[in-house]
Amino acid sequence: MATSGNFFIQLQKKLNIRTRNKELYKKAFTHSSVNLKDKEGNTINFERLEFLGDALLSTIVAEYLFNFHPEAKEGELTKLRAKIVSRSQLNSIGKQMGLFELADISSHHKTFGENIHGNLIESLIGALFIDKGYNKTKDYVLKYMLDPYIDMDELDNMVLSYKSLLIEWSQKQKQELEIRTENDGGLDPNINYTCQIYLGKKLISKARGLSKKKAEEKAAKIAVSVLKPYKINRDE
Repeated sequence: MATSGNFFIQLQKKLNIRTRNKELYKKAFTHSSVNLKDKEGNTINFERLEFLGDALLSTIVAEYLFNFHPEAKEGELTKLRAKIVSRSQLNSIGKQMGLFELADISSHHKTFGENIHGNLIESLIGALFIDKGYNKTKDYVLKYMLDPYIDMDELDNMVLSYKSLLIEWSQKQKQELEIRTENDGGLDPNINYTCQIYLGKKLISKARGLSKKKAEEKAAKIAVSVLKPYKINRDE
């Protein structure tokens, strides 16, 4: 899409962006699998813009939270920012914005993780900053990326890591927690790890996943649900 004539029509129609710097926005939506290079031999893809956009997004969100929550302490602001700019949150927003539909990706590159959606958000922010400056980029991020997709009042209920939540709770409650994760010997090639979680000596949850992290998060989420009678919650 990024190399087609329809790209800029969709950029304006779908994302409300008008620009004269066409090459910049093409780059923001070009995946490294296309293997493009400029006349000097430099690669053309969104990775450098993604790096820039990542830093800008963190700054924009920090400024917004600083003004939106004048009574919040540093630790509270840090937690809120982490929830807004978390990879899962950005992936969800990017998917809802339909950014993947505008991307130029090699037809031979068949496998994509969810992170492609969040990566495109960051590269787009980087392009906006170069093209329009900080203030207009901030206005765009707040109006078209955060306000429509994030309920600020619900952020306190969002869990970034069930594993971390479980570990923190067990330490505060002085409960012996053990997380056992190992390679899965099953027949399913899409499931490589199994995680079992014990409280004391009792098995309270288990789960399988494609990666060690995913298996542990799945098992921890189940454990948190199981431990509700023990009053595990996000505020402890």
